[in-house]
Amino acid sequence: MAKVEIFHNVAKDQKGRPLGFSGYEPGHELVKVFEVDVEATERTDARHLAEVAFALGNGQTDKSEDYYARRLRSVSVGDAVRVGEVWLSCDRTGWSVLKGHSPHDITSEHQGEHGTHRWQP
Repeated sequence: MAKVEIFHNVAKDQKGRPLGFSGYEPGHELVKVFEVDVEATERTDARHLAEVAFALGNGQTDKSEDYYARRLRSVSVGDAVRVGEVWLSCDRTGWSVLKGHSPHDITSEHQGEHGTHRWQP
């Protein structure tokens, strides 16, 4: 099993417009909104598990009901997934492994907004 965590990109520009839909950039603020245990082996590729998270966060799996019961928006470009110690960002097509920086996780201080509510197990 592997723990897969879904993070929404909540970065905004000076006028309050979302930045994530243009893609993740270092420094963008992320909020953990969901986690799930997924069947995996040591050889399961993190990108495959990110695809599982994408399907879950877009209504395509049996776990999607739990995701949407939390009143969360769909997983979109600019959002991120953490699989163990590996961070990946959702691109227009596929996923990129985040390297060279630590993502800016603001889960503990985020107060919530429409479609994004911090994970509280």
